Amino acid sequence: MEKEFDFSAEWVNHLLQGLENGHDKECALKNCADFHYRMNQMDDAIEPYIGNLEGFISYLENTYGWIVTCSEDGGSLLIDENKDVCVCPIVNKVNGKVSPLLCECSSCYAKKMFSKVCRKEVSAVVKQSILRGGKSCIYEIKL
Repeated sequence: MEKEFDFSAEWVNHLLQGLENGHDKECALKNCADFHYRMNQMDDAIEPYIGNLEGFISYLENTYGWIVTCSEDGGSLLIDENKDVCVCPIVNKVNGKVSPLLCECSSCYAKKMFSKVCRKEVSAVVKQSILRGGKSCIYEIKL
């Protein structure tokens, strides 16, 4: 009999492996973000947009309903998930009773996506999140 895949259990396993390997909490959450990224097969989804940031932004807006605003100088993006609920599968499993530190996993995920699309290292910061009392989750991507 095939065992049912439990995303949450695997995610926690990756968190614990990161901590066990001596990583600080941000690095451990990056380990979790990398796992979630692979499970969502994001490399396949973003492959057509590598080197095409405008196309990727259109994809995010049209596919997920995100609102993306570019800074006047073009050096950063504000990414608003445009949802009034947290979409994190871990949060959903625990009915929202989790530390807001978990949002750092999402910033690591966003950093990985945008770094691949832009073909350079970018940074991603959580500016607002549902878990931190915000109306939606917003990230700043510094290009």
